[in-house]
Amino acid sequence: MKLFLAGLVATAAAVCAVAVPAQATSVASVQAAPADPVKALKAQLISGKGVKITESNGITLDFTSDDQAMQVQVTTQTVGTLAFDKGNVAAADLRVRMSSRQKGSNPPYRVIAQGRNAYVTNAGIAKALPSGRSWIQSKADGPENALLNMGATPAELQFMLDNASEVATGQYQGTATLAKFRHDKSAGEGNVEFSLYFDEHNLLTRTVVDTTAYPDGDSTAYDQMAFHTDTKYSDWGIKVKIATPAASKVIREKKLNAKTRKTVIKAGYPESGPF
Repeated sequence: MKLFLAGLVATAAAVCAVAVPAQATSVASVQAAPADPVKALKAQLISGKGVKITESNGITLDFTSDDQAMQVQVTTQTVGTLAFDKGNVAAADLRVRMSSRQKGSNPPYRVIAQGRNAYVTNAGIAKALPSGRSWIQSKADGPENALLNMGATPAELQFMLDNASEVATGQYQGTATLAKFRHDKSAGEGNVEFSLYFDEHNLLTRTVVDTTAYPDGDSTAYDQMAFHTDTKYSDWGIKVKIATPAASKVIREKKLNAKTRKTVIKAGYPESGPF
């Protein structure tokens, strides 16, 4: 669920804005929910297995410039497969397309993630790279690879169920403060609304998470940010083996010269990096 949020913020800050009226949010009631879906999820997180995933991420950034209300909107569409190992996501093979309201769609790209590494390619990127190279390798700055944070972990799912009510068979809705949802007191002011959908085996088929964040203190960088993440799951338990590209086909992002970097970004490589 955390995938691309940081990238979306960076992209939103870089594109032009348009004025759009604000929208209201709703609030769901809360009561304890059964833990069976958590057990069902844990049972899937084993080596050699995986799930297909389709995710839509969006950010709406409202701010004021010269006393005029402005807005930036950026969306990311992701389709691919997650591979599991010992209770977590070990690798991902994804197709990604990012677009902004102002600039339209960027060329889509493929990214393979494993460990702290991400490998990105598409036809335009491969053409722009030195002979024999077709993938760009990027390494996450910290210990976590954001591309492997797609979907809900057992702990996240348990938290949402504990703060949700069943509104229909296999469907739950709930709310939480931003700080509680992220388990981080420094997350700032904001609220989160979420919906969970399960099949007859208590496995997730969809999660929808809407987050509204407000600036801290006297910050004037923005008025509010709204994140929307809609994730759909299918084919739980499929056999998955995701291999990273051969070393001979890879060039590190840090080794790209200025001209090549400019060309691959134009071809679809994310300007702020794949994480």
